[in-house]
Amino acid sequence: MRRIISFLLIFVVIFLFGCGKEEIMEEEKITAAVIDEIEAEDKEVPVIVEEEKEDIVTVRLCHDTDNGIVRWVNGSIFGFYGNSTRFEFKDYCQNKNYLMEFYCEDENPKQFLFLCRNGCEDNHCA
Repeated sequence: MRRIISFLLIFVVIFLFGCGKEEIMEEEKITAAVIDEIEAEDKEVPVIVEEEKEDIVTVRLCHDTDNGIVRWVNGSIFGFYGNSTRFEFKDYCQNKNYLMEFYCEDENPKQFLFLCRNGCEDNHCA
């Protein structure tokens, strides 16, 4: 009987002042900390990205199919201006005696008007 009373007394003490309250409070603290951590992970953190500056180099290109001022060969030039606009010019006979010859100089398109002694035909001097 004494054992039963001791058991009931211990039970009452634990029930009234027991560690159950502390455990619940500790669990609430842990739960709150975990929730705060999860919420912190879910928030979008602004990422500062340092923009890389590229040096943009404009490549001028000029290619001459007849390799320069060659009035006896029908040719053309093509390439890109400094603003990246494409160009293409073909040698042509302006009339039966004059040839408009296109050529490249310092990567730039140039033109020269030739008087053909034997006439101009098929876009070159005869």
